[in-house]
Amino acid sequence: MRILMVTRETQADKRYGLGRSLAPLLAEFKHRGIDAELICQTDLTARAVLWQGKLQRLAQRLFGRFSGQTDFAVLSWVLLERFNMGRLAAKMCARQGYTHIHCHDPIIAAAYRFFSCLSFSPKARWGLTEHGFGSYTQAIHADGVRLGPRALVLLCRWEARTLARANWVVIPSHSAAGQLAQELGYAKAPDNWQVIYHARPTVNRYNKQEARRLLNWTDGVFYLLSVGRIAPVKQFPLLIEACAKVANGEALQLVILGEGDQQALQTLAKQLNLQRGIQFACTDDIGLYLSAADLYVSTSASESFGLANLEAMTAGVAALCTAVGAVPEIVDGGGLLVDSNVDAISTALRHLMTDNDARQNLAERGLQRAQSWPDQKTIADQYEKIYQAINQ
Repeated sequence: MRILMVTRETQADKRYGLGRSLAPLLAEFKHRGIDAELICQTDLTARAVLWQGKLQRLAQRLFGRFSGQTDFAVLSWVLLERFNMGRLAAKMCARQGYTHIHCHDPIIAAAYRFFSCLSFSPKARWGLTEHGFGSYTQAIHADGVRLGPRALVLLCRWEARTLARANWVVIPSHSAAGQLAQELGYAKAPDNWQVIYHARPTVNRYNKQEARRLLNWTDGVFYLLSVGRIAPVKQFPLLIEACAKVANGEALQLVILGEGDQQALQTLAKQLNLQRGIQFACTDDIGLYLSAADLYVSTSASESFGLANLEAMTAGVAALCTAVGAVPEIVDGGGLLVDSNVDAISTALRHLMTDNDARQNLAERGLQRAQSWPDQKTIADQYEKIYQAINQ
């Protein structure tokens, strides 16, 4: 059995995205003697990237002048970068004889299927993971790509056909599976769908004072940490507005671990008089920041799982999360869940900032929840069972 996993992530995305959850899974497979590899956009050749750029500019010229309900120029980029990864997966499969191709979104899967049909080599079994809460089409829309009603319908139909042809479909939470079935028009989840959680993450833990010393954080300041790429679905402006409502002079410092348009968020913080502004950072050791923080906060508009929330609980820091998507299923009693609006978030922030006992109790509950979570071996068993069943 040889497994190739495929994502559309860039190197920056991998730091806070799928790469973080897939790396331990691949390591466990290799420990078992199973050949498993992950490819992403960093594995594309310079020529492939060049042609992707040329095609995107052509799409921009063809569709850029249309300003209707669907932003075709942006949509074309979304499709092209995923089609490029599907093409690469088909090429690697033909040359290296992978037996299982696991695509981490349905567009990559559709592209892989298309390009593999052009090859005369033996066909691999293939399937995919749906990482949006509900359909991937809706996830793209929520992430800032403007899609009109007709485009939404057509893309959802395409997605449903792709899932119907897949050997397996993995979904990271039961609530996300239910939402996906509803959005794609299924009365119940098809037989080839499986819910498999992300495994309990491995997070380095430090003494709080030592972690703050290593980060050069200031004594007497309340550090609030949020994690994720800077994208509309993460709702960082909502978090900034809530922080501005509760900030006490220079006593609150918001820290965001994520990459993207930082300037827009800094500008908003300045407009709202958040005196200390925002600290942005990139790290491969999220545990250092979680250990140093007073409170972890997620204000996402949607999550199919929410790995960073589970990482916060694993690190033993109090977690405040918006009750959206699969977050209530995953966090359960291990964090404080609030509505996704500025009043609810600011009220909870104010309470937790001033009540050390409440934060400590929340941190202990989160740690208990994380310790009961399935580990990487258990999750790898579930994946291996799917792959082995397909071979029979």
